[in-house]
Amino acid sequence: MTQSSTDAECEQRITYEIIVDCYDDYEVASGWYYYLADRLNFPFAAKRKLSSVSSSSANLETVQVIGMADEADCKTDILVNIEYREQDLTDVFSVPLAELEPLDENDVERSQAIEDWQYWLKQGNELTDPDAYEEY
Repeated sequence: MTQSSTDAECEQRITYEIIVDCYDDYEVASGWYYYLADRLNFPFAAKRKLSSVSSSSANLETVQVIGMADEADCKTDILVNIEYREQDLTDVFSVPLAELEPLDENDVERSQAIEDWQYWLKQGNELTDPDAYEEY
């Protein structure tokens, strides 16, 4: 993955607030999980990018984000729970946070946290499953 240009403020937050004192993949995933959980201020409305060959605006849906997925499910990606409603059916499922764009840009803390996560990913970083290297 190609690195994008760096953002000094964002780099400072990531280094000294989010992954400070992280010594392994588990701690990095936990650092991101709790940083985001503390700042996303649930629930909130967001646009979700739908998987498709085309990148038109018709491939966006509005969703209600209601919380973080379980920490155990966020070892390799940060997932959030969204509520899906269709007629009389309501269901909750998890989607990657990177697929979402919050609609309320007035919540600066939430917007900044999501931007930090997306920036970190664009820099070529990723969460690695810490259990993949566990010795038995």
